[in-house]
This record gives sequence, C-alpha cells and structure tokens, in this order.
Amino acid sequence: MATSIKIKFRNSTIQDKEGVLYIQLIRNRKIKLITTRFRLYACEWDAQRASVKLDNDHPERESYLQSVKTGLKEEIKQIRGLIAMLDKRGDYTVDELADYHVNHSFNGNLFPFIDYQIRKFKSENRKKTASVYATVKRSFSRFRGGQDLKIDKIDNEMILKYEAYLKSIGMAPNSTSCYMRAFRAIYNQSVNKGLSTQKNPFREVYTGIAKTVKRAVNEDIISRLKNLDLSEYSELELARDFFMFSFYMRGISFVDMANLRQNNIKNGYITYSRSKTGQSLTIKIEKCMAEIIKHYDSQAVDDYVLPIYNKTNYDHSSHLRTYNKRLKRISKLLELEKSLSSYVARHSWATLALHKGISVEIISESMGHENENTTRIYLASLDQSIIDKANAEIIALK
Repeated sequence: MATSIKIKFRNSTIQDKEGVLYIQLIRNRKIKLITTRFRLYACEWDAQRASVKLDNDHPERESYLQSVKTGLKEEIKQIRGLIAMLDKRGDYTVDELADYHVNHSFNGNLFPFIDYQIRKFKSENRKKTASVYATVKRSFSRFRGGQDLKIDKIDNEMILKYEAYLKSIGMAPNSTSCYMRAFRAIYNQSVNKGLSTQKNPFREVYTGIAKTVKRAVNEDIISRLKNLDLSEYSELELARDFFMFSFYMRGISFVDMANLRQNNIKNGYITYSRSKTGQSLTIKIEKCMAEIIKHYDSQAVDDYVLPIYNKTNYDHSSHLRTYNKRLKRISKLLELEKSLSSYVARHSWATLALHKGISVEIISESMGHENENTTRIYLASLDQSIIDKANAEIIALK
C-alpha cells in the first residue's frame, strides 16, 4: 500500500492573519496531518496546483515565499526518503512515519522542537501551556544570546547557570520554578522522542512552589472599591466593575470571565468550565452580578457577556495586561500599600469566606479547586443551595 503525500493550506480564522501549510499523509485509509512551520496569506497559495504563488511586485515578500517553496520541497523530499526506508523495513503506520519525520526534522535542535510542541498544544486548544512554552523559549534564547543548541548538549551545569541568570534579572522563586518545570517537561518530551539521552539536568534546580505573600484584601477595601466614584474615569470604572464581577463570581479568573458568553447564562445561573482545569462551575446570578451584566450588555461584542474583547483583539492576555495596569491606578486612588491585580479578587473571596466561618470544603467546592484531592476523597459533591448561600453571604457588601 503506497503512502499519499499532499500539501494543504488552512486559512486563519483571524482576519488579515497568515494561514498555515500542513502535510497530509494517507496510508491504509488512515490520515495524519503534520503542521509545518510555514505561514502564508490565502492569496499566496495556489490550491489547484498545491504550490506557493510568488509575488514579483514585492521583492522582500518574494524572497520569503521562495524560502517557503524551497523549505516545502526539502520537507517532502525528507518524507519520501523516510517512506523508502520504512518500505524496506516492512509495514508501518502513518503515525510512525509522522513521528520519524518530526524527530528527523529537528536535527536534534532545541528551539525547533519547542516550536513543534507549541503548535501541538495550540492544535489541542491548550493555549496556556503553549504560552508558557513560548515564554520559556524566549527566556532561554535571551540567556543563550539567541543561539540554538543540540538538546543532547543540555546538562546540569547549563541548567544551573540558566537558573542563576533568572535570579540575576530579579525573577521571583516561584516564577523561576515555573520556568524550570516547563523546561524540564520540554526536555523529557525530547528524550521520549529519542532526541537526547536522559541526563537529568534539572536535578539540582528548584522546581517546588514556595509559599507566597497573601494577595487578599479585607472587606473594607472591597467595599471602598465598590463605592469608589470613578464616573470621570470610564476606563477605570470598567476595570473596577470587572474586578467586582470576578469577586461576585467566587473569584472567576480573568480568562474565564472574558470568555463568558450569553449561552453560559440559563435560568438565573451562569455555568462555565474553568480553562485551567476543565471543571464545570455553576453560580447563581445575584442582583449585583445582574446589574453589571445589564449595564455592559450593549457594549459587549458578538455574544460575550462583558466588553473585555473587541472586534480587533480577542487575545485575553493583552487585555489582562491593560486590566492590571488600570487596577494599579485604582490602587493609588485608594492609597493602598499593595496594588490590586486580577488575582486579588479570587484570593479575597476565599479569605473573606474563611473569616466568615465557611468551611474549607465549601470554599474548595465553590472555587473549583482541583487540588483538594484529600478533601474530595471523603466529601461528596456539595448541594448547590449551600454554595449559593455561601456566595450570597460573602458578596453582600455594605
């Protein structure tokens, strides 16, 4: 049975953004898609001929398009060579062929392998992991002065130097640990794919989670924030209302708040799945929440509940940065010692719940904590009315 190879183009869902070229492999009626590193605009791809259109009117773009054309040719040549090798061995699957190709195309280099992992996570809608990997790649690239290296050259001494570099630029221990855990995962994945032998280079660096300074604020500050007159600062008023909505929603994360749509609202409740864990949460819509939803109903784009996204930007991370900057300005108006941030609403809800005598079990259930494994062993799912009552009590501010 011969293996079919075709080059396909997938247009971007975002207007005026480049689409991606991928290779379709078919063997024994099974299809495998391999995403390439090449990006094009739809007008630059000839679907009928399955080839790149050169742009003679723009020399700088033509040069790039020519490199894409050459790169695709080399990639197809590489796949044909692997097919010839596997044909001599005997029967094989398209999954095996794809794995051989992926491993061979990296040539043992670190940065292309990280890029491959990022594309893989994005295709699986694991955007947060993809974002962390991209951040680690940028950081390690700065440490290396932009120079790539063979994965097999990564050793304990290099990782210790990288950790020292992160500390030298003022990175907090938990952030450093996060980078190291992500980098270790990347390294272990490369070992699993045969790109390196296991050298345990992360054995001496810190990968734990240190106890952090409390981010919660007391009930008085939450009440002052709620009643703060921001009528002359529309952008700050918007940020304040987002913060209060997050607090009312039992500390919903910014990304989950941004992604709330009208179909999440039904019969007086908001039901959504946490992006971090996938756990489903249901929250009764109290009066204070309904007022914010109604106030911003006409400003929200598409069918989103709140006007966080706009028609030109659906990237929650950029809106989060703006949101936190505005919260910092509000903190100065309130003369707070420590600035408010998106995390403060969540931490404050949990802390106020504890101060009001609400059990840890109810707090855990209310916030959708996934890591309360010991508690969940001997606790059944709590009654929804208990959680609703707890939330109504916490958000009943003066």
